[in-house]
Amino acid sequence: MTSRFLIALLALIAFSFSACDKYEKQQKRIEGNWELISYKFKNQQGLSYYPAASGTMFFENCDDTVCAYTMAIEYTSPQITGTRNEAGKYSLEEEGGRLYLTPIIGGIDQDRISNGMTLLTRTDLQFQYTDDLGRSHHFVFEK
Repeated sequence: MTSRFLIALLALIAFSFSACDKYEKQQKRIEGNWELISYKFKNQQGLSYYPAASGTMFFENCDDTVCAYTMAIEYTSPQITGTRNEAGKYSLEEEGGRLYLTPIIGGIDQDRISNGMTLLTRTDLQFQYTDDLGRSHHFVFEK
């Protein structure tokens, strides 16, 4: 009986170390400058558009769970044109692959934006979010 308890305890300790290690790997991978290579916009009716897009995103190198980011993106097509320029703080959630962005305007934190991260490697970052109007935005970046 005690050996089963000991095995379960060791497994729990090993899992907690691997979860911390996974978060640190994600944090290390995301830091730095990212170049936008693709942007997909999907409207409320389900129609997808791939406007010509350019821009960058920078994630600060930090050891905390909340860090700074900046984003400067421009996109244009006959159907949709716009920009997204913001700065704020971000946080990662290792379980579920979430990237949380909190824009800061005039020194005030805005609503946190939850982004589904579909890929994060040393050279590729993909995430998407759905805005308040039900439109989907999918970004693909590379280092």
